Amino acid sequence: MTIIEQVEKIVRETCAKETNKFPLALDTHFIAVVENAKLLAKKLRADLEIVTIAAWLHDYASVCDARLVEDHHIHGLKLAQEILSGLNYPQDKIDRVKHCIEAHRGSQKIKRETIEAECVASADAMAHITDFSALLYLAWKVHGLDYQPGLNWALAKMERSWNKLIPEARELVKEQYEAIKKVFK
Repeated sequence: MTIIEQVEKIVRETCAKETNKFPLALDTHFIAVVENAKLLAKKLRADLEIVTIAAWLHDYASVCDARLVEDHHIHGLKLAQEILSGLNYPQDKIDRVKHCIEAHRGSQKIKRETIEAECVASADAMAHITDFSALLYLAWKVHGLDYQPGLNWALAKMERSWNKLIPEARELVKEQYEAIKKVFK
């Protein structure tokens, strides 16, 4: 099994646990982020292995323990270190993956120092547009918001995500972004 397959297996198994407070995260977010990240990595000639591993692990801390959501980009660094060193992944590559995880949070204004980090951050943001219904589910079901506050929350998150996209990512999701804005104006 490749390193990517091993990491994917770990994430899938963790998402399937009853303790995961975000049971739809795998199908509504992780897979979309991984696919978006791979697409951007190929388009921008980034390191596909680093990008794919980081995409699988970017929100891993949140599905491990919902109490870690607020700082999941920080807790994710320790978890990535444990997982990847346990799989005998080289430390220099672990550090590159960890930078992608830390820098994926647009709200934290962490400088993205590599094209791989740009790919993962944009892939995460793209998923908030390509899987907008997942944001609605999160707002209404997980956060328990009423209809209009939940819709407003999801639209605001989508707008923040749009604003953190690199131009190449914007080009890929522009039509969907404009359609969502039109439908929910």
